[in-house]
Amino acid sequence: MHHVADKLDSNLLQHIQDKSLVRIVDDDESVARSYEFMLRCAGWKCQIFNSGEEYLLSENVQVGCLILDVRMPGLSGLQLQQKLEMLERGIPIIFVTGHGDVDMAVLALKRGAKDFMLKPVDPKRLKEAVFNACHTDLLRFLETKKEKAENAVKNSLSPREQEVAILLIQGLLYKQIADRLGCSERTVKFHKARIAEKLGVKTSVEIALKLSTSAKMA
Repeated sequence: MHHVADKLDSNLLQHIQDKSLVRIVDDDESVARSYEFMLRCAGWKCQIFNSGEEYLLSENVQVGCLILDVRMPGLSGLQLQQKLEMLERGIPIIFVTGHGDVDMAVLALKRGAKDFMLKPVDPKRLKEAVFNACHTDLLRFLETKKEKAENAVKNSLSPREQEVAILLIQGLLYKQIADRLGCSERTVKFHKARIAEKLGVKTSVEIALKLSTSAKMA
C-alpha cells in the first residue's frame, strides 16, 4: 500500500511541477540563487527577481507561487503583497525574513500569505511550502477554467432555453413547463434536448446539476 501511495504522490508532484513556476523575489542575489538551486534540484522551475518593482513589471500568469523577502529596498514584501491584491494578481505567497517579527508574520498571513518562515530557511520546509502553494494555485486555476467553460456554455443558451432550464432545475414536469411558458410539451422537449446537447449531458437531473453547481444564470 505504501508503494502505491508513494507513486501517486510522485505523479502528483510531477504534474504540479510541470505546470508551475516558482518566482523568487529577494534583493540578496546569493540568497535568491540558493533558493533557486535548492528548488531546481528538487524539480521546480524558477525565476528570480531582484526587487518588488521588477516583479510587478513581469506579466507571467503561469500557475505557481511567490517566495518573497520581507525587507527589501524600495517596495517591501508586505507592500508588494498589498499591491498585488489591489491589482487582483492573486498568487500564493511564501514570506521569508531574517527578522523574527511576529506582528509582521501575523499581518502577512491575515492578508492571505500561505506561509511565513525565518532565514536561514529549512530546505525541507521550504520545498513542502512550495508544493502546497503551487498545488493550491493549480486547483484554483483549474476551478476558474471550469467555471469559465461552464459560463460560456450557459451563455450560449437562448433566452427561451434559459427559461426552460430554470424550470427544469425547479423540478417541473414537461406539461407544467409547457403550461407556464404557453407552448407545447413537444416544444419543451425540443428545448430540453438542445440544452442537454450544449451542456454535454442527457437527463433533466444532469442539466440541473450542471447549472446549479456554477454561477446562477442571469
